[in-house]
Amino acid sequence: MTMTMKKAREVSMRMKSILLGAAVALVAGNAAVAAEYELKMSLMFPPTHFIQTRAMEPWAKMIEEKTNGRVKFTIFSAGSALGDATKQFDQVRTGVVDVAVSIPAIPRGRHPRTTLMELPFTIKTAAGGTKALMELYDKYLKADYPGTVMLNMTITEPSAVHTRAPITDLDQLKGVRTRAPTPSVTAMLTAIGATPVGMPPTQIYESAERGVIDGNVMPWGPVGAFKVYEIFKNHLNARIDAVAMYTLMNENRYNSLPPDIRKVIDDSRPFLVEIWTKLWKETDDAAMETARKAGNKIVDMPDARRDEWRAKMKPVVDQYIDEQAKTVPNSREIYDAMVTTLKKYE
Repeated sequence: MTMTMKKAREVSMRMKSILLGAAVALVAGNAAVAAEYELKMSLMFPPTHFIQTRAMEPWAKMIEEKTNGRVKFTIFSAGSALGDATKQFDQVRTGVVDVAVSIPAIPRGRHPRTTLMELPFTIKTAAGGTKALMELYDKYLKADYPGTVMLNMTITEPSAVHTRAPITDLDQLKGVRTRAPTPSVTAMLTAIGATPVGMPPTQIYESAERGVIDGNVMPWGPVGAFKVYEIFKNHLNARIDAVAMYTLMNENRYNSLPPDIRKVIDDSRPFLVEIWTKLWKETDDAAMETARKAGNKIVDMPDARRDEWRAKMKPVVDQYIDEQAKTVPNSREIYDAMVTTLKKYE
């Protein structure tokens, strides 16, 4: 073997050794950063919805960073196999997913204590409602969510009325076919003399376009998201009802995590409270601004008039609470505690 060939062979062997070492180092490096805890999170909202992009994705990233990559989230949104709104609670309770984000009103009647907060004219602001729900959870609402750990409870800004014809007061809904989101709002509309129509938010635009409905009770956020303002160009900010929302974790999965990771998750609760009290108002304000730019007319109901309507609707609220008390005996106590707690924050 010539000196040239011998030298070439030595160089080749050194290169193989270097490449092998680099490969081993790469594998070791990947192993070092691989997540120890892969968590599945499901949402009933589409992946482009601000609930995912501006709230849950930043929250998940924060958890991942604060655990130095030991935790990794995979998110399943609406449209995926785990995104069905009617299955969110059962999925997280049984451990199909580790974390779920959904609303207590779906399926109807499943979380009867929490939805008392959604009764007409109960809350004035999302910020106050969110703080009240979190304060009341352990004593009054926990029984609604067996097998889970509550990470956050929140509630939207209260709804407005959106109509085809101009409107300045609720009594003008008499005879108007109006979409109602909940049984309590259905009862309220019936008491006013309107004709309540039930349907999911995804059907509102087409139904309005076809003349099936001439009004809609809904927070401003989804009015913007579903572009309802293109059909219903008149709006009354009556601050009627709001929609609660939960972020839950499977209890067994939570308890299986080491104490330091559980602490990171526990310490993230204020982040969720802060982000929701900010986002609900921001998205409502943005939807209202879009409606104004489209030439819509928006009327704000004065506080004194809202108080009058609240008094008028008291029999409707009382009847709903009495009906709920057949299955949740302390429904009146829970609702009264909600009203008292809200006064601290609103």
